[in-house]
Amino acid sequence: MPTPGLDASWRMALGDFFLKGLQFGHDVVFTYGPLGFLMGKTYFGSTVLFHSMLIWQLLGATIFASLIMLWGERLEGLSRFYFYAFFLLFGVTYEDALHMLMITLAGCEILRRSGQPRWRSSFLFVFLLALLGIMKFTNLMLGTFFVLVSIAHELWRQRQREALFLVVSFIGSYLALWLLCGQNILNLTTYFLNSWSVSQGYQDVMGITTPSAPLWKALIVLCLIVTYLLLSIYRAQDRARAVASGLGLGAAIYLNWKHGFVRADGHMIGFFYCALLPVVALPALLNDAPTHLQLKRWLLIPAAVLCLLGVRDALPPVIDQALEMFQAKIWTNISQVSQLPSLQNLYEHRLSEQQRGADMPRTRTIVGSQSVGIIGYDQAELLFNKFNYTPSPVFQSYSAYTPRLARLNADFYLSDQAPHFVLLRLNSIDERLPVMDDSAVLYIISHRYTYVHSEKGFQLWKKKIGPFNYTAVAPKSLQSNELALNQPWFIEEYANQYLWINVDLSPSLLGRLRAFLYKPPHVYLQLEDTAGNMSKYRMATPIGQAGFILNPVVQDLMAYISFAAGKTERRVRRITIQVTPEDQKYFAPVAQIKLSTLTPSLGGLDFFTQVNRERFNMFKAVPVDYEAQATPSTEEIDGKPVMVMHAPSTMTFNVPANAHEINGQHGFLTGAYTNGGDTNGAEFVIVWSDGKEAIELYRKFLYPVNHPEDRGLKNFHVDLKNISGGRLYFKTLPGLQNNFSWDWTAWTGIEIK
Repeated sequence: MPTPGLDASWRMALGDFFLKGLQFGHDVVFTYGPLGFLMGKTYFGSTVLFHSMLIWQLLGATIFASLIMLWGERLEGLSRFYFYAFFLLFGVTYEDALHMLMITLAGCEILRRSGQPRWRSSFLFVFLLALLGIMKFTNLMLGTFFVLVSIAHELWRQRQREALFLVVSFIGSYLALWLLCGQNILNLTTYFLNSWSVSQGYQDVMGITTPSAPLWKALIVLCLIVTYLLLSIYRAQDRARAVASGLGLGAAIYLNWKHGFVRADGHMIGFFYCALLPVVALPALLNDAPTHLQLKRWLLIPAAVLCLLGVRDALPPVIDQALEMFQAKIWTNISQVSQLPSLQNLYEHRLSEQQRGADMPRTRTIVGSQSVGIIGYDQAELLFNKFNYTPSPVFQSYSAYTPRLARLNADFYLSDQAPHFVLLRLNSIDERLPVMDDSAVLYIISHRYTYVHSEKGFQLWKKKIGPFNYTAVAPKSLQSNELALNQPWFIEEYANQYLWINVDLSPSLLGRLRAFLYKPPHVYLQLEDTAGNMSKYRMATPIGQAGFILNPVVQDLMAYISFAAGKTERRVRRITIQVTPEDQKYFAPVAQIKLSTLTPSLGGLDFFTQVNRERFNMFKAVPVDYEAQATPSTEEIDGKPVMVMHAPSTMTFNVPANAHEINGQHGFLTGAYTNGGDTNGAEFVIVWSDGKEAIELYRKFLYPVNHPEDRGLKNFHVDLKNISGGRLYFKTLPGLQNNFSWDWTAWTGIEIK
């Protein structure tokens, strides 16, 4: 069913990209390929894709069931029972793992048919590897590995014809499917390189802390399976085939170990499922010889128990409610097949509900049919509103986590293909500072786009007309430094500047080994601002290398709009690259730090203008900035609404073209001089400045306690005949002895004609 959120967003977006014919690897960079929407299987309103997904569900189920039956028939007695029970209760519950299991069975089948009279029939299994590979890049990596070890096995046997057949079958099938999906064959190299960058970045960036219970079980399972593989190879009658099959199975378990225990949450069940395959498929999977079969079973039985316990650690209901879930799946399928003609109506009804909840009528009126991009991971809301979605290559911002991927998105937003509008919502993951995601794009948007309005938690930005000269605002190198881990670096001398930071923390040799076998340890960036407030954020090393906005600290959407309006709310005093003492051995002792200055932007000023227009609704002219001793508030004087700007205060106004006079009123709240109020007066001053010189245009001192004629609202008029451009500063200054205790001063009706 269509839903909002991170996972549903990328699933629906993949379908949208396929319909639009976007080129994977060039227009879209992700871990999924052109047919990835079939795995995503989330409805978002397309009848074509709805039927495509139903057809694949039927076709895929038929193919997978046939492959499972093919292997199951080679087992006997309880072995066959356990094999089928595993797939019925567990193997089909997690799509990613199911594909990995099918690739493993298909790959082993290719090796099994090697040298047999029906070896040409292995084309069917090669085609299946290509089909699953076109859906997801990880599938492609495992399928390619199986084909390579199969080719190596044929060449070892000096069967060059069979090896060539495998090469042509796999490459030909993949290219045919790629072309049938509307993809340009010239994009393949780019697709492989960019998808590899996403996959490599995944292990460095997406890791979360692994719970100890499933981890130790998984490590023991690995040891038991490796021992089993070595024993099988050692005792095999056909050692070459056993080595090839063992390598393929080992690759499947390794990939799922990485996938499950880098992102160590529910993903862990994928590893345990793949580790269960050699247990339930013994002895058929590796064609184990009868000798030492009992010893192999004694190795794999504890592995099976630990796998089931590990699945329960990760997702308890999968084990505790396995039978109920199996029964519910069967009855759900029967129910939906029985009402197949009206099934799409059910999905349409849910889609309508989601569209009503996500409706952005003001935004739709403004953008019309023009292109719209999105920063964040909420593509679902954009699709629900049927905007003309134009994605950046790495379309979910949290995935632009390497220098290469960040540069792809930055280049897109600097190009002519950049969308006319951008919907922006800062929503990072895993304790990151929000601007660590797509930071270069966020900086570009602040200069190339202007704020329009806010709706449903999004900010809408519009691209400025005309060419954009990025070199004028590009980060300019300020200082480089070597910073030891866990040692602070005080940068308060730069606290008033906009700063960009690049952090290059290299892994040690031990760290590279750990990353290959498991995942890197966590690195944190600790910030202390000029007010002494401390905050700490996850900073994976590729994100540090790519760089991000450091100063001012942009920790939410409001902080970003302030940044984009040239306001520095929270400024950095010192930074520290933190690694726990036990993990320091995995990194170089120092990080290479590069600070660069950024050019302040005014693209977000309209946000504050709109806020001020509502807040200062008693004015005809709206201030672009203000500050006061107390929070400004709306009160009344002489029955008129006024804005209370407690002295000392300043309101800043831009001088519009052809301005010739200022009119308005000012005064004191009655409480400042009655019922115990004891103000000692205040001055109302208006100053003009162009940044080079300043001219005082108006000054009036009011002392309502001693001079009754100073009470109530007082009119003022200022001539602007000789003024052009610059800014006007409306100030209230404390009176006698600089005492502002009762200086509740106010303005109203300000008009710049």
